[in-house]
Amino acid sequence: AAFLLQDQLTLTARGQSVPEGTLPQAPAVVINEFMADNERTLQDSDGDYPDWLELFNASETPVNLEGWTLTDRADWLDRWTLPAITIPAKSYWIIFASDKDRRDPNGELHTNFRLSAEGEFLALVSPDGRIASTYSPSYPAQFPDTSYGRDSAGNERYFRIPTPGSDNNISDNLGPLIT
Repeated sequence: AAFLLQDQLTLTARGQSVPEGTLPQAPAVVINEFMADNERTLQDSDGDYPDWLELFNASETPVNLEGWTLTDRADWLDRWTLPAITIPAKSYWIIFASDKDRRDPNGELHTNFRLSAEGEFLALVSPDGRIASTYSPSYPAQFPDTSYGRDSAGNERYFRIPTPGSDNNISDNLGPLIT
C-alpha cells in the first residue's frame, strides 16, 4: 500500500521512502462530456444518432489509451477496451456509446454498450485497473440533446449547447450546477 503523508511530501511504499518526483504522474484523461439521449446532435457514419462521450487529455503530453476501458457498470470495469489510439495533449476524442462495438483505431470508435438516459454509473479505467474518471454512483437523469459533463473548474453540470470535441465553457452554455 502507498500513503501520502499530510505533513510531508513523501510517498511510502512497502516500507520504502520514495523521493518526491520519482514516480510518474497519472495521465489526466477524463470523461469530459457525454450525451445519453442523442436525438439530433451528433451523427455517426451510419447516419444514426447514438449516445456519445468525449474524453479530454488535460495533460501536457500525449496519452496512449491502449488497454484503457470504458464501462457503465461498477461491477464490470473492463467492459469495453479502447484500441491503440493516442490522444494528443490538451485534446478531445469522441467515442460513440452505441452498442456497435467498433474498435478500429482508424475509424469511429463505438462501445459495446449504450448510455441510460435515466442515469447510471460511467467510468474510464486505466490499464492498471484504477478508475481515472467516473460519474458515480450514477449521473443524473438526462434530457434530449442536452449534454452533461465537467466545466473548467471540474464541476458537473448540464450543457445547453453540446460541445463534442471542444471546450465545454462557451458563453451562455452552462446549465445548472449539480451538487
